[in-house]
Amino acid sequence: MDIQFKTFSCSDPEYKEEYALRNEVLRHPLGLDLKDEDLSRDQEDIHLGGFVSGTLAAFLLLHPLGDGVYQMRQVCVKPELQGKGYGRALIEASEQLLQKQQAHKIVLHARRTASGFYQKLGYSVSGEGFLELGIPHLPMEKEL
Repeated sequence: MDIQFKTFSCSDPEYKEEYALRNEVLRHPLGLDLKDEDLSRDQEDIHLGGFVSGTLAAFLLLHPLGDGVYQMRQVCVKPELQGKGYGRALIEASEQLLQKQQAHKIVLHARRTASGFYQKLGYSVSGEGFLELGIPHLPMEKEL
């Protein structure tokens, strides 16, 4: 697997690739579009992208909640690359990045269908399931 990770911000050119991938994988299948959402929170987030041959292949956002806790959100891998280890590599890269910043915990809202993926990476369910964007989710967390 040949993937390079880097962080970027909303003002960087990579953000346009992120926006398109979020729509393709996370919103359009639900009949939604990011243009209808308030994305101001993105300004506060760490944007971590995985690039293959210079093109964004996977990304996630890390939102600071304070006291060394971050919320992982918008985890996304290009459809043709799913199931090939890119998601796992992305999650591991995000954990390493946060450990360097003295973070101690990651929380997330996992789509119920993806909860097994996170459990294999050491995340545990931390509460009752709920609906988000009309999809069943589970709150999950991991101590770093």
